[in-house]
Amino acid sequence: MATVIVTLAFGAAFAQESTAPGSPTAEPFLGGALIAAETVAEIRIHGNLSLPDAEVVALTGVTLGDAAGPDLEKTVRQRLEASGRFETVDVRRRYRSLTATDQVALVIVVRERPGARFSNPVMRALAAAGRRLMVAPILDHREGYGVAYGALTSFIDTFGPGSRLSVPATWGGHKRIALEMETPIRGSVIDRLWAVGSRGRRRHPYFDMDVDRARFAVAAQRGLPRGFRMNGEAAWEEARFAGRADRFVRTVAYLDYGDYRETPANARRNTVVVRAGIERLAIEGGAGAITRPRLDARAYRAVGRQAVLAARFFFAGASAPLPPYERALLGGSPAAGGTLRGWRAGAAVGDRIAAASMELRLPITSVLSEGRVGLRFFYDTAAVYDAGRPIRNARFREGAGAGVFFLPPGCGFPMSIDVAGDPEGGARVHVSAGFGF
Repeated sequence: MATVIVTLAFGAAFAQESTAPGSPTAEPFLGGALIAAETVAEIRIHGNLSLPDAEVVALTGVTLGDAAGPDLEKTVRQRLEASGRFETVDVRRRYRSLTATDQVALVIVVRERPGARFSNPVMRALAAAGRRLMVAPILDHREGYGVAYGALTSFIDTFGPGSRLSVPATWGGHKRIALEMETPIRGSVIDRLWAVGSRGRRRHPYFDMDVDRARFAVAAQRGLPRGFRMNGEAAWEEARFAGRADRFVRTVAYLDYGDYRETPANARRNTVVVRAGIERLAIEGGAGAITRPRLDARAYRAVGRQAVLAARFFFAGASAPLPPYERALLGGSPAAGGTLRGWRAGAAVGDRIAAASMELRLPITSVLSEGRVGLRFFYDTAAVYDAGRPIRNARFREGAGAGVFFLPPGCGFPMSIDVAGDPEGGARVHVSAGFGF
């Protein structure tokens, strides 16, 4: 019975409401007894980093001894949110003891915004921008195009958690500047949205002429059950090459299965990764749209304790002749954007390309080692040919060789050095980052 009486008293005290803020009064209680109205006896602040407790308390507008009415938590939360200094605010009412139910402890849990220590909203905005700023170097090598170097400047969480606004700028083999936006879309038919506007120039390795491109594109992605992902892109582009200027609209749709991103050495075992899609190229003033089916299929099989046998088949077609700057290139290492080791990038061009590769990767060091070293043996074959020509009439070239790959400590991707030869007796050394597939 004693327990029941205490519980009822606690509930009645919780429901009590003062008639005059800051002036607690006695109210009737269970059985005709009197109890004082609830008052704020303690204020506790949690989660603040740059703001002192006293400043947070001042923002609440509550002082010790004030009446703790039923709307106190809501009022305090609204005041703190209106200050613009907190991302989240949680206000909780607690009692200091079961006997002194008129004494309320106000517990406030906050999560500060960047720059919360500044009362000036302009200074807070500048501090928040500084906290979100990230700068990283860019160093990229593509066979036939050379080395591009520059910097990537990004503002994270610009449009909400997980979003990003970036400005990559490079010089050297690929002169390019772009503005890129990426953000997750929750509760929608798509999971993620991208938008990019860019302008760039690089020299075509086959024609030895500059290609200038301007591009604006919007892309979206949707995750599907069982490891599938649907992707779509629409882009407006302008290309200037050999004295001609083409404007066209490119639309792409493709379906992914598996993790298409490149992973470190030996990470893929006993799995399949496939990307199948179709691209439509509508050139302004052209005879008609050009359709380009694409397939990129990769398979990985563990053979032995650490060894992995990897295979890849790649095909890109075209329903009609393509502009010269859009034609597929033959040659180069797949890890550096190429298709056939043992041949220079840009050894030949064509509207269509078919390529296949097989590798045996043999890690030497243990998977527990801080750094990774291994050997690989490979065979490549590929052909480029014109639209309207059957693949059986295409000339397939071959390349084979061996190389070493190593994953330096603290590096997220492997480096590789390959030596490949062709049936005509030539040999080339390919240096690249990553595996390519």
